[in-house]
Amino acid sequence: MYETILMVLEVLVCLALIASVLLQSGKSSGLSGSIGGGGETFFGGKSSDMDAMLAKATIVLGILFGIITLLIARVS
Repeated sequence: MYETILMVLEVLVCLALIASVLLQSGKSSGLSGSIGGGGETFFGGKSSDMDAMLAKATIVLGILFGIITLLIARVS
């Protein structure tokens, strides 16, 4: 019973972790990075706030994923 609940929770955390990593912007440099940054500044985008939030979410979800994995190993 507990193992099934933990496995479903782990799948949900895993999908959220994948989404948070994929939504982060790349750390590109060079001309393409400067054009993208200029466009965000021109259009008023707040990508740095979003990137910081996604970075924190990635850390929290990664830790949660590890804890749930250890709990599944302990239960089974």
